[in-house]
Parts: sequence; C-alpha cells; structure tokens
Amino acid sequence: MEAPPPTLSTPTPGAVESTPAPQPDPAPAPALGGGLGGSSSRPSRERKQVCRLTIGEPKKKTKLEIKSGKGVKLGEIPNVAFRIGKFTRKDDFLKKIHNLLYRKPGAYLVIKKNILEFSGFFYEESLAQAELEKDTNKLAGFTVEELNLLLDTFDLPRGKGDDAKKGGKVNRILDFLSSPKVMSDKDLATMESKKKMKRKRAAGRKKKKKSASAAAKKGKAEGPKKKAKKKAKPTTLADDSSDDEYSSSSDGGEDEASESESSDDSAPLLPLKKTPEHVTPDALKKEIRHILKSVDLSTFSLKDMMQKLSAEFGGADLKPHK
Repeated sequence: MEAPPPTLSTPTPGAVESTPAPQPDPAPAPALGGGLGGSSSRPSRERKQVCRLTIGEPKKKTKLEIKSGKGVKLGEIPNVAFRIGKFTRKDDFLKKIHNLLYRKPGAYLVIKKNILEFSGFFYEESLAQAELEKDTNKLAGFTVEELNLLLDTFDLPRGKGDDAKKGGKVNRILDFLSSPKVMSDKDLATMESKKKMKRKRAAGRKKKKKSASAAAKKGKAEGPKKKAKKKAKPTTLADDSSDDEYSSSSDGGEDEASESESSDDSAPLLPLKKTPEHVTPDALKKEIRHILKSVDLSTFSLKDMMQKLSAEFGGADLKPHK
C-alpha cells in the first residue's frame, strides 16, 4: 500500500513558530553476538616492539704497552726488587700494585716482570689532572695496612706526625710513582744474607752444645755401670788360695813324682794329644782347674764345661763323670 502524501500545514498569520526540543542521542546498540558466547568490547592490547639480539664482534685483547716514565725502573732499585721478589706470583697484593701502575690486573706469569719494568706514570698533558685524580682515589681505597705494606715495598718511610696519616702516605706514594728513584742506602738483600748466616751459626753452636751435653750425660751414666761391672766380676777358682792349697795337697806326691819323672825324661816339644782313654778323675780335676782360670763364672755354665772337657779329651763321652 502506498502511504498517503503528507499534508502541509500553513501557518496562520501572527502565530509564533515553536522550535522542537532537542532529543537525546540514542544509546549505542549492543554488539551483535553479545552475551556469554559473544566477543567482549575490551580495548586491544598494545603490542611491544620486538628487540632483536645482535651479536657484536668479540673484543680483542690488547697487549700491555709499558711506556717509559721519568724515573728509574723499579727493577733497577735493589731494595724494591728484593721486596717484590718476596711475594708469590699469585699474591692478591701484587694484583693491586699492577692495577695501580697500569690500570689493569696482570697475568700471574708476567706480573712481577711488568711491575719491575715500571718507571713512572705516563700522563698525556690534556688528561694529566684527571688521571692523577683517578690514581689518588684508587690509593685512597687502600686500607692503612695496605698503604704501609706498599710503602715498605717501595722502600719509603711510613712517616711521623701528619705524614703518618692516610693522606700523607697517599701523597708520598704518588710522588714516588711519578718518578721512582733510590730512596735508601741500605742493601736489604745483603742484610738478609748476613742474618741468615748468623742464624745458621747460632743453630750450629746450639747443636754442638746439645751433642756435647748428651755425650757427657752418656759418659756419666756409663761410668758407674763399668765400675759396677768391674767390681762384680767374679774371681775364678784358680785364683782362690784355698783351692791352690787344696790342689797342691791333694795331688801331693803324684805331681812331684810326675815332675821328677818329666825332668829326668826328655819331654817332647809339642804336648801329647789326649784321648778318651786318658779320662780319669784326677785328669778331669786338673783340666777343670785349668779351664776355670780362663773363663768368667758369671756366664760360664756346666754345659759349656762339659763341651770343653769333651773337646779336650778327644770327644769322649763325659756323662758318666758328670
């Protein structure tokens, strides 16, 4: 159906036109598919720019360039070289000294060599003041004990009064390192060798005294023992006068008769060898007395006596006569 044409109203003369009131904006229509299953109307996330990793060229290790300064090389100052030689190459304090002199820690294989090659700070004229301030601040970071050790290493005095304060020590070290030179007439290496010789001599004297005292004590201890042994040494039966008298009286006429017979007869030059047939009580007694003259009764036993007698009588069995 077609809509009827609009009717035009003609304004009446003298009437006031009324303007229509402004209407509020309609509320935005909800998005299609809203609700639990639809998409939300939250703002989109701002994406961060991706930073790509770029690998640069590795830094090349630059060889340490030792520039000559205004002073003498530390290795040419005897006392400084002697003190540096006292440190081990892996000592942390050597690294501190190397860092102070060259602004970088040195390799332990050449750290001593580099320190002894130092002959003074080398500053460019335009950067001299700034470099000096860096070295001053670096020394200020040292403890008092480290500054004292550094002063001793460079053969510098520790100072008295204001010079003994930390600032005075720092200034003395900086003045020395700007132009190193010999600071003392003493030769520490020679003094050290003389002290070692004195210590060796003193140790040798002590050792001699100890050995002499030990020998004297040993002699004193052995003296009474020897005397006691001499006193305790038993006398043999042959030395006993009573035995001699008994032997002379018991043998009596037999000995005299034998002596007279032997004096009359021509005796052979060599003694006759005894055989088992010569074993008699009288012969055994005589041989026993002869044996007892030459033995120590404190150690001589009956078994030893039997062996000697058996040997004397040609290996005869003397058990029946025991």
